[in-house]
Amino acid sequence: MVSLGFYRFVSIIPYISTIVAVQVHPVARTVVSPATCMSGYSWMNDSQGYSPCLTVAYVEAACVGNNYDQPVLQTNNSYSLPNSSTANPCYCSWSSYNLMMACTLCQGSTTIYEWPQWASGCTTNTSWTQEYFPSGYMLTGDASIPYWATTNPSNWTYATFNIQDANATYQQNSSSITPGATPSSSGSGSSPSPSGSSSSSTSTDVGAIVGGTIGGAAALLLLVITAYLLYRRHVYKKGVYASAINQQGTAFMSFPSTHNRIPSDASFSPSMSGPPGLHGQSISPSQQYGTAYSPQPQTAYPSLQGSFSPPPQTDISVYTTHTSNGQRSDVIPMV
Repeated sequence: MVSLGFYRFVSIIPYISTIVAVQVHPVARTVVSPATCMSGYSWMNDSQGYSPCLTVAYVEAACVGNNYDQPVLQTNNSYSLPNSSTANPCYCSWSSYNLMMACTLCQGSTTIYEWPQWASGCTTNTSWTQEYFPSGYMLTGDASIPYWATTNPSNWTYATFNIQDANATYQQNSSSITPGATPSSSGSGSSPSPSGSSSSSTSTDVGAIVGGTIGGAAALLLLVITAYLLYRRHVYKKGVYASAINQQGTAFMSFPSTHNRIPSDASFSPSMSGPPGLHGQSISPSQQYGTAYSPQPQTAYPSLQGSFSPPPQTDISVYTTHTSNGQRSDVIPMV
């Protein structure tokens, strides 16, 4: 019978596989923006049709765990500048500034910032303001950055984003860029070369999901193999124990019995190997044992002959005496 512990182990395998799958698979990512642009600004969209508000959400999310919500801009409000708490390589990049300002204007607001004012909040690392997108980071999903948004903001008129300059850049090149993990040579102020509608770089999510799935399947397979080996080990131990019990029982039942046969048993039992003349005949004691028993008196022990003589014989004759008054006295043996 399979042990109760083995059944318990097998019963928890589904739960273990579920836990492993949860740990291996990447956490669900949420990149959203409820903000919408007014009509006439569709040229600002990326190759997937994402508005600048949703695209900038993907840019910011790359540095914060791929979870970001670009809110709707309320009337007479503006989006926050980078500061010591919010500054990071994504927030301080060129594309972040350009897309954030485009999202502001396409919603009907006119409150925008100059690039030097935006970059002043990125003093933690000034190199963050030297790229259109930080090296070593990737956009999640299928998002891409419009080519016009990769422009160095210092090249805009008065170093401030404006629709006229951005639209002119769009007219020259309407493609979108999907940044990969390979650094782009954009520190000198030049924008990356266009790559058509989107790059063929592998998405982070796809690789993570594939890797997580393979890892979960491998972990589940390992658990199944472990359970099988434990089961085989249990069965083997059970078989060895049963075999030992059976061998002990067989040895006890087949233990050879001894029977001391006296000479008469062998003498009176017919044997095909004995002398033919004895079959069916009576056998005298002398014939049975081969020699006749003839007791002979010994006067001394063989080993003590010559040094030991037999004791004197005792005369046990009974004598009767009479006293003087004629009465019979007791018998006195004579030695």
